[in-house]
Amino acid sequence: MKTEKLLEDLEVLIESSSRIPMTTKRMVEEDEIMRIIDSIQESLPLELEESRRIVADKDKVLADAQRQAETLIDQAKDYIAKLTAESELVKQAQDQIINAANQSSDELKASSIQYAGDVLKYVENNLEKTLESLRQNRESLKQTEQRTEENQ
Repeated sequence: MKTEKLLEDLEVLIESSSRIPMTTKRMVEEDEIMRIIDSIQESLPLELEESRRIVADKDKVLADAQRQAETLIDQAKDYIAKLTAESELVKQAQDQIINAANQSSDELKASSIQYAGDVLKYVENNLEKTLESLRQNRESLKQTEQRTEENQ
């Protein structure tokens, strides 16, 4: 910034200096021009160093921003992978629960059929015994009736 001001001062000095008639030349104060040139030479290295520092800072900021962006992208990818894995685990758990429920249902159905068959077999055996008992009682009753008729 200081260099710009010095260059403006140099321009004003040249424009305000007197012209040499019949030429495009001007008469300038040598000491004044030399003072401004010396000041420019002093300020340029400082300003160049500051410019280099600003460029380095800019590069550092851009590199940091790039690293942060890459970190965020990696985190997002990890999060998506985790969600996908969790979703897959949930699906597998659901499949296992459904399979277990189907297996339990099949086992219960088979047990129910077996139990019903056992109950029917038990009832059948009891009915056969009862029927046999009824036949025997009927036969006994017939025999008793025949004896009573014979005795009469």
